Amino acid sequence: MSASLAHGGLPPGVTHFSLADLIEKIAPGSRREERLSATAVRVLKHYLLGCRSSDFEPGKICGVWEQPQTTAQTLRISTKVLHNAEAELKRGGFIERTHVPHARRSGQRSDGVIVSLAGISLRPVIDGYGRWKARLDAMELHERAVASLRHEVVMLGRQIRASEAVEAVEQADRILPRGRVSRIESIEKLEALKASLEALLVQLDLPSGDTKSSVRTEEIFAPNIPIQDSSKNCTRAPAAQSDADRSAEITPAMAASLASDDYRALLPSTQPPGWPDIVEASAIACLWHGISQPAWAAACDRMGRERAALSVLIIDRNARLPAEHRYLARSGRKCLAGLMRNTASLAPMIAAAKGFAGGSVPDRPFEVAPSRQDAGQSFAMACQAALRTFVGEDRGHRMTGAEQ
Repeated sequence: MSASLAHGGLPPGVTHFSLADLIEKIAPGSRREERLSATAVRVLKHYLLGCRSSDFEPGKICGVWEQPQTTAQTLRISTKVLHNAEAELKRGGFIERTHVPHARRSGQRSDGVIVSLAGISLRPVIDGYGRWKARLDAMELHERAVASLRHEVVMLGRQIRASEAVEAVEQADRILPRGRVSRIESIEKLEALKASLEALLVQLDLPSGDTKSSVRTEEIFAPNIPIQDSSKNCTRAPAAQSDADRSAEITPAMAASLASDDYRALLPSTQPPGWPDIVEASAIACLWHGISQPAWAAACDRMGRERAALSVLIIDRNARLPAEHRYLARSGRKCLAGLMRNTASLAPMIAAAKGFAGGSVPDRPFEVAPSRQDAGQSFAMACQAALRTFVGEDRGHRMTGAEQ
């Protein structure tokens, strides 16, 4: 018996019939290079079911040496189609040819055990059972992720239509014509649709009216962001402002002093930070707390870039508070939406962080490290990351097989 053709056997409780069913299930694949044609599946199942059960025991040789013309006639296909199917199976890592091309296939059994084989060896498909099972799990995970995203996109569309805002409904129709997602299989496309509809829904939840944003040049004078109600400030002369109003004005240096250690690590260390530095750091901090880029853009549009950046800074700091603290930020996305709806709520949060009567805000390590890549990921994106891991392992197996 040739030791190089012997396989490791199937796992306990797995028969060659269940292996054939598994191959049929993974045939559609989650990627184009994983797909098997219907003819290739028929040929492989014919070879698997044509072997004896004892051939799948560990240490045995398993394969067929039936002549191509006979196999093609049995399956009612041409010999050329059969050879193409075998080539497809060989590329996919399911079979290997042990005979010289265009030579007659042959094999020999002794006491019911194959001792020589010059034909089609099924060792790869048997030893790769773990890979095929992992591929099936990945496909099922992908299907659940796609189904979850489709449901979320549909529900977002329904919420927008229920608002009866004509302009928003028209924008939603432009984003997703006719609202149909049943034919969309790409997780990336579904994620993009979800983000666009979420941004549109956030705009619907915002209060009407524009808010002020400081657009003055920082080199001329540093911008001050009034946290209290701007309508009260407009009715007062600057000289008549109270000490409380002046104390609520925030400068970049003061904002940096209120930030967490992780946040301050994003600010320049060689010079005092400016508002552009605060805005850039907040854009990065959004990723730590599951705040999407469309939601961040909507906050900048409604609140002004500096006020939105200050809100994210406070959210990042409050996310590190003890579990029993009244200002603990459990969901960065929801906190930012709430601050956009009620900007007055930002003042007591800043007062608490500055150590006013509202209470000081102690700092503690954040549970999710800033370097973590999957912070704020949805279930679908987590599925996609798992798929990428499986793909890397699958390619590694293929390269190893090719070297052998």
